Amino acid sequence: VVDARFAKPIDPDLPALVQRHRAALTLEDGTVTGGFGSAVLEALSAAGVTVPVRVLGLPDAFIEHGPQARLLSGFGLDADGVVEAARSLLRRDTESALAG
Repeated sequence: VVDARFAKPIDPDLPALVQRHRAALTLEDGTVTGGFGSAVLEALSAAGVTVPVRVLGLPDAFIEHGPQARLLSGFGLDADGVVEAARSLLRRDTESALAG
């Protein structure tokens, strides 16, 4: 677990850290388009790191208002959704999410 308190600039040591693991999952409560996960993917790609990556966050679309717990659950950003995303990522047969 990496606490990315400062989303940008991305820590230059992050690609080496990710390279030492089977997969990486980013989680943010903002939009994934142009967000922290996108910046991590760019840093990993530039460093040639090809471990599977999954980016979790909100879609780049209008989101109806509602109770936070219901909204997070609906986008897979609650505890159950994050656990399932991590398990799914580790089951992947793909060599790298960066490669498609």
